[in-house]
Amino acid sequence: MKLLVLLLISAATLTGENWPLFRGAGNSLTSAENLPLTWSVEENIRWEADLSGYGQSSPVIWGDLVVVTFTEGEEKETLVVEGFDLKTGDSRWVYKQPSSAPAPVSNYISRSAPTPAIDANQVYAFFESGDTLSLNHQGELLWQRELQTEYGEFKGNHGLGSSPTLIDDALVVLVDHSGPSYLVAMNKTDGQNKWKVDRPERVSWSSPVVTGEGSEQQVILSSNGVLQRYSATNGELLWETEGLDGNTVPSATIAENYVLVGSNKRGQNQLFQIKPDSNELEPVWQSKDQISAFGSPLIYGEYVYFVNKSGVASCLSLATGEEVWKERLPSSCWASAVGTGDRIYFFSNDGTTTVIENGAEFKKLSENSLPTEDKVYGVALVDNAIVIRTGEKLTCIGKP
Repeated sequence: MKLLVLLLISAATLTGENWPLFRGAGNSLTSAENLPLTWSVEENIRWEADLSGYGQSSPVIWGDLVVVTFTEGEEKETLVVEGFDLKTGDSRWVYKQPSSAPAPVSNYISRSAPTPAIDANQVYAFFESGDTLSLNHQGELLWQRELQTEYGEFKGNHGLGSSPTLIDDALVVLVDHSGPSYLVAMNKTDGQNKWKVDRPERVSWSSPVVTGEGSEQQVILSSNGVLQRYSATNGELLWETEGLDGNTVPSATIAENYVLVGSNKRGQNQLFQIKPDSNELEPVWQSKDQISAFGSPLIYGEYVYFVNKSGVASCLSLATGEEVWKERLPSSCWASAVGTGDRIYFFSNDGTTTVIENGAEFKKLSENSLPTEDKVYGVALVDNAIVIRTGEKLTCIGKP
């Protein structure tokens, strides 16, 4: 494996006010306070909101605005972005537009899977149809684009699932599929390209992650065989390493001076570390038995957490990669685990959330059942509230 040049990484732990991206800041860490530890159908349900369509994206939150995306119709012909009030669950606004590339609904193809993004001024949505748009916080359209119309048809058996991310002045979208692929940064103000980087055919559903600040911002991609770093300023490829396996669904996890590559292949999860006073990114360890099936792995403090396809959670030492413990959860997890305070939240597909204490022993703090006929696809955690998304529903956990 070739050595990699220096990467300056800052650990991004969100304050509890906002949850702006897929996995919060891209690493599933938050300092949100007063999060509920226990809940049920009779306890700590602040509100529930039914959606008029279906989606697999996670909610995002800015202040008291919760935003979620979904599609309507048997061919996903209508794209929907809806904003809710975090305190009451009331719908504030609904934005709809026709899809530029409708496709029949199927359980084997993504259904509004990319998570939107939000900042202090705008909401950004990317759909697997290639439609990309921005709204203000009142749900009014600012700009829109049709990527399939501009750059060619998306090809593949399962659609797109990569969620966009944000750099200081642009929205970054990854399109990896069975055709000419690309990474593109679109100006926040008008949606026009800041830069676009063409990529070879590379089918993947992982999402880009941003690290650094200002001119040091970089876009990190773990995608189908490669780990790459791009300049957020101009899209220049700064380094890459090949030979990875199974990193098509989990996204890279970044914490302090570590980059963790998740893989759905047994024993292929790999940790890289920055060496002080060196321009090398050094492989630290490769897991022996772990799998990152759907959710991305979590680095929290001195430990690393994984969940495999069967819903078995495991904890490894960050320093050595040695397994600390392994325990079975109620079911598998599509949503990534979240670390906050001294807790780890595991959101199982069946609606059960297992809360454990972060540490070298498996100490279960609570197991909370919220039965659902659908999967739990994504979550957002902010002060006093956890918002859980299933296909056609949002549930806000927290005191009224």
